Amino acid sequence: MYSEYITMYTHGFLYGFLKDIDNEHLKKLALKNYENRLSDDPNNTMSEDIPLPFDKEIKKIIEQMSDAYEKHFGKRLQKNTVNGDHYWSQVHYKGENSQFHRHLSEGTELAGVYYVDIPKGSGDLIIRYKKHDYDYSDWYFPPETGKFIIFNSGLEHAVSRNRSEDPRICIAFNFKIVV
Repeated sequence: MYSEYITMYTHGFLYGFLKDIDNEHLKKLALKNYENRLSDDPNNTMSEDIPLPFDKEIKKIIEQMSDAYEKHFGKRLQKNTVNGDHYWSQVHYKGENSQFHRHLSEGTELAGVYYVDIPKGSGDLIIRYKKHDYDYSDWYFPPETGKFIIFNSGLEHAVSRNRSEDPRICIAFNFKIVV
């Protein structure tokens, strides 16, 4: 029941593919809850976030991502429940994107994303590493259905514009490292 995982060379990025996740169920769940955004303010990054009920598929994603992290770093992950913002969905329709932001809520050490349904041309994850305001690098990670990425929650990241006719659906997570 385990996936195969590959670690990235820089900054402890970890990505891989999860197995036995019911993406069709998660897609329906995200679309059903699409109107229940965490903020009505389009200038707030939480206006992109869609709360989802906790179910067995979300639990399987968290467990498999934690297994991958433990395999490579020897520590487990758990969702950060300090502020109740431990996981949510994002659905980007044609022309939509996600602003640059960080996950800096109390107790959050790592951010993660799992890709539920990714049509071709639906936008890359962009992670920005800044030495200072005039010296930074952007890394582009093309999403794929079934793929996950875990990275430091303090890194700025965004999603480029969805150019597909179909929605791009993912689930984002805030994690803390269990010692």
